[in-house]
Amino acid sequence: MERKSTSAAGFRPPRRRRIHEDVAEQLRDAILDGRFHTGQKLPPERELAEEFRVNRTSIRDAIKVLEGLGLVTVRQGDGATVQPLIDASLDILAPMIFHGGRLDADVLVEMAEVITPLLFEMARLAVERRRPPQLGELRKLRDQIADETREREERFASSRDLIVLLSDMTKNRVWQMLARRLRVLLASEPLRETRRRLRRDPGRLVPIIDSCLEAIDSGRPEEALVALRRIITLVGDTALQVAPQRTNTRSAAMQVGRKAGRSTVDDGPLII
Repeated sequence: MERKSTSAAGFRPPRRRRIHEDVAEQLRDAILDGRFHTGQKLPPERELAEEFRVNRTSIRDAIKVLEGLGLVTVRQGDGATVQPLIDASLDILAPMIFHGGRLDADVLVEMAEVITPLLFEMARLAVERRRPPQLGELRKLRDQIADETREREERFASSRDLIVLLSDMTKNRVWQMLARRLRVLLASEPLRETRRRLRRDPGRLVPIIDSCLEAIDSGRPEEALVALRRIITLVGDTALQVAPQRTNTRSAAMQVGRKAGRSTVDDGPLII
């Protein structure tokens, strides 16, 4: 007969991957859900080992993972103490957006507020510093995104590669580093699951890319920049469609969109 959990956190025995990673994920989600609050200590290793039905080494390794994420601090003889979420590593952002089968639209809004204006500036530099071979790469990515014979997530991967290509066009190493880090974030399992839940089509980017390429070919860089900003704003509007109750943020983002050459928010969310 299976023993029922007596913990308020409601943990289950690990089922997949390396045991300590599964344990760390469950403890991480418990912290994100507020089952363990800032300043609160995690249960002792012995208690957690009994709860998860694993050895104490696995618990110790799991807590090291949490410590590496900045979710807890560990002091010898004093256990693990939960830290403020704002002090955690950016690696925790993806599971903040989606964990435990739930999407946190507020975090999506906050991410869009930060990423959208940054990517606007990257797009400006990309247009100014572009080189002809890079336009050929952009066309290849456009065709991959448009190819409906490919799996949807493969097409989204090409969309993420487009952001990296834009960073390469800037010739700025910091932008290149940031874009590659963003690609990793967007490719993470929590955001993959978010895309599966939203069921959006990356092909919506194709006509905008076409507008960008046409403008560049015709010697109209300002129109090309408007098109690139439409792509970025489409991504940034994801949270605004998922969380329409954030009216102030929605209004602000729509104003940004208008400055980029748009009058309305695109229908439906898109996370690349």
